[in-house]
Amino acid sequence: MACKAMTLCDRVQLRRSQNPVRRGKLQTLPLARREDAGTLIAMTWPTGINLDRLEPDTRGHPDSDATFAEDASAAASETEVIVESLSNGWSAQAGNTAHVMARLGNNIGFEPPTASDPATPYGRYLGRPIIGRDSRIDGGVYIGRKPREAIVVDMARPGLLDNVYTNWLRELQDQAPMWPWQHITLGRKRAVQRYLNSHMGLLCRTLVNRVLPFDRHVVSQVAHEHTLGPDDKVRLDVYLRRRGGVCRHQVCLLGALLERLVDEGWLEGRVSIDRKFVPRQYSHAWVRWVDGAGQIWILDAAQDVWGRLASFEPERRWFYAREDE
Repeated sequence: MACKAMTLCDRVQLRRSQNPVRRGKLQTLPLARREDAGTLIAMTWPTGINLDRLEPDTRGHPDSDATFAEDASAAASETEVIVESLSNGWSAQAGNTAHVMARLGNNIGFEPPTASDPATPYGRYLGRPIIGRDSRIDGGVYIGRKPREAIVVDMARPGLLDNVYTNWLRELQDQAPMWPWQHITLGRKRAVQRYLNSHMGLLCRTLVNRVLPFDRHVVSQVAHEHTLGPDDKVRLDVYLRRRGGVCRHQVCLLGALLERLVDEGWLEGRVSIDRKFVPRQYSHAWVRWVDGAGQIWILDAAQDVWGRLASFEPERRWFYAREDE
């Protein structure tokens, strides 16, 4: 099975090289250069962002499962060819987060959801809300359906994630056209909203490719170097510094950034991290954005799929749609 997953993952990379944009008329964009030793270099943004000055989180537990790091590369191969999996008769299912809650049932770090804490519909893990469909992303922890690292998303703590947001927002403000007769503050927010609504896929794709491109080898290296055991917490900043991750890391990044744009009034709508799994094959996650007009957008960096759900062909639309859609 691991061999099959690796083959599919390699096929994804091949298809990207042949057709780098899955939907829409987006141009092929150059990726930022990568230095030796996996360090993050200064990004060539107009705002002069330099992510290399900040130190990564080094938390990890020495009593980790010895097989976890060895299997991390195979576990990271979770972004397979969706249409091909459907044509082979595999059935994608929702319920990843429910499975996580059941799996963590006997874990001393798991706190089940309670009526007195409606902000955490999936409970807490080691004090942090578990990220799931329609839950808050920032401040939470993303836990895999299978035991792997637990990704902490925390923009309140100074670090790379907050740095990326600050510089991206400044870039959006600089690029968004302004209506000169409007009040400067209100006008700027409206200009950024229009700019994002018109170029959401291209802007998000460019950002993710710059700061957190798909790289399953980084996931394996981080697991080994930080001695991460099953469900050990690790900050998303660690993967930003190494400049690599798979779909779960990319959705945590993009979901947190868009969520904060909504919080601060730069973007309209609702943001969620959605995911599904094909039994005995793989799991996959993406960002779902419902814009101010109620249209559903799928932002899937790992599969390079960006666009309105209603515009997808039936097979892909069925994969990304929720049960009642």
